[in-house]
Amino acid sequence: MTVDSIEPIANRHLEVSRSVRVTKMTPRRHHPVNRRTNCLRASLARLCAVLAVIALVGSCSGGTNESKQNDKKTGDVNESPKVDPDNCPVSALDDATSPVEITVWHAYNALTQQAIEKTAADYNASQSKVKVNIEAQGTYPELLKKYEERLGDPSSLPDVVFAEDTNLRFLVDSGSVIPSGDCIAADPDSKEFYDDLLPSVTATYAINDVLWPAAFGVSMPIMYVNNSQLKKAGLTDSTPLATLDDIRAAAEKIKAAGLPGVEEPVVMQLYGWYFENWITGAGQTIVNEANGHSGLATKSTVDDKSAQEVLAWMHSMAKDGLLKAYPYSGDINQFLAIGNQTASILIDGSRAVTAVNAIVANTGQQIEGTEGLSTDDLKGIELKVMPIPGLKKAGQGGAAGSAGYVVAGENPEKIAAGWDFLQYFNSPPSQVLWTTMGSYLPVTHKMDESAEIKDFFANDSGGKLLSVVKTQLQNTDPEFPNPIIGPYDWFRTNVQSMMERVVMQGNDPKSNLTKFSSDFQSALDDYAKEVSG
Repeated sequence: MTVDSIEPIANRHLEVSRSVRVTKMTPRRHHPVNRRTNCLRASLARLCAVLAVIALVGSCSGGTNESKQNDKKTGDVNESPKVDPDNCPVSALDDATSPVEITVWHAYNALTQQAIEKTAADYNASQSKVKVNIEAQGTYPELLKKYEERLGDPSSLPDVVFAEDTNLRFLVDSGSVIPSGDCIAADPDSKEFYDDLLPSVTATYAINDVLWPAAFGVSMPIMYVNNSQLKKAGLTDSTPLATLDDIRAAAEKIKAAGLPGVEEPVVMQLYGWYFENWITGAGQTIVNEANGHSGLATKSTVDDKSAQEVLAWMHSMAKDGLLKAYPYSGDINQFLAIGNQTASILIDGSRAVTAVNAIVANTGQQIEGTEGLSTDDLKGIELKVMPIPGLKKAGQGGAAGSAGYVVAGENPEKIAAGWDFLQYFNSPPSQVLWTTMGSYLPVTHKMDESAEIKDFFANDSGGKLLSVVKTQLQNTDPEFPNPIIGPYDWFRTNVQSMMERVVMQGNDPKSNLTKFSSDFQSALDDYAKEVSG
C-alpha cells in the first residue's frame, strides 16, 4: 500500500534537497511575459530567484510586535509595491475567436484529485470559451522539479499551477507567476471573494500586502484518536488532551491498561510540518524578520526553548515506548496503525479526513490501495478528530496547504482563461465540493455560513470530523503566520533528518538542535549572498 492511496494525508511537502542558485535581477516590475523571460534567461539554474525578494518580502498583513520593530529598521524593504492591472489581461478572453485551451498542474490524488477533476469538468460544461485540461504531476516534489525544469522553456509551463505553500517564495522569485493582486485590480468583480478571506489565509500568502495565489487549499495538522480505546484505558471526554504533556499522560494510561494489540499508543510520521507548527503555535520564530514576513530572513532563531521542548518530548516518548515514529515517506503506516488498532492516537494532517472517514465508516467509497484493512480490523473503531495538541494549548499553529497560481504566460488569452477558471474554482458550488470531497477547509466567511457547508459539518460523518479543523483554522492567529524561508527545501528536508536522529536513533535532542540551527544558518547565509549578488 502506498501513500497515493490516501494522499490527502497532510499535504506532502517534502522537497528534494538541493543547492540554491539565485540570479540577481533589477527589482523592477515588468509585464509578466518580460519579467519571467528575463529571469529565465539569466541562468540555467533551477531556482531563478531575484533581487526583488528583498524589495517584496515586506510585512505581511498584520504582524507581530517583532515585525513592527523590524519595520523601523528595514527601510525600503517594507515599501509596498503597487498592484498593476496591466500585468493581468483578464479582458483578453472576451476577444478570443475560438476556445482557449489551458493546462492545470496539481499534485493531488484520491478524493482531492477527484474534486479538482470534477470542478474542471463542470467548468468546461458551463461555458464554451475555455477548455481546461487537468494534469496530475505525482507528488509535490515531482511537480516542483518538473516546473523548475520547464522554466527554461516558458511555453512548456502550465497555465495554472497548484503548488504547496512552501513554494510561494520560489514561484515569486522565479518571476513565473502573476500576483492575484494584479488580477483583482483588473477584475473588480472578483474583489468580494478575496476581501472575505479569513485573515490567517491572507496573512499566509501575502507578501508585502500583495496577495499572490488566486485559489487556496488550506489544511492543518490535527489529532486522530480511536475513542473506544481511550475509553477502555479509563480516559473520558473530560480528560485533557490539549498539550503535549497531556498526550504523554494519556499515552501512559493506555500503555498501562495493556489493551490487546496496542503497541505504542501514539503514532506519527516525522514530518517537518508538525515540528514547525508546534513551535510557531507556541509563538517562537524559526527565522528573524518576524518569521520572514517583514524582510529577507537571514538568521536562524530555531534553537530556542519551544523547539527544544518539542524535540525532548518526542525523544522521551519514543524512548519510553509511548510513541511509534516513522520516517517521512510515501508509506501510510501511521494510518494503518490506527486502522489495525495497534495505536490509539495519531498526529497527522486534516486533508486525510474524508478519505479516512470513508474507510473507517465503511461508506462504500473505494479508496485505492486500502485493501490491507479488513472490515474485521475496523470493527470497534470510534474515530474522533481533535485539535492538534500544543506546547501551551490545543489548536495553535499556522494555516498551510496548497494554492493555485496564474502562470505568467506569453499568451494574454491563456492568462485570462486561467484567471477565469480559478474564479469558477472559487465559486460557491466548487468550494463546497472542495470541502466535502477534497477535505480542504472553507477559506471565506461566506462559505463557512453557506447552507451546504453548514449541513455537511452538522450531518455528514466526515463533515463532523472536519468541523473540528475548521474551528481550529478560524482560531488561528493571523498575526503569527507560518515562516517564509528562502532555502525552505533545505530546512524541511534537514529538520526531518534531525527528527529521525533524535526520535528513531535516540540521539541527544539539544545537541542535535544546536547543530541543525548552525547548519541552517549557513544555508541562510548562502541564500542571502546569492540574493545580494
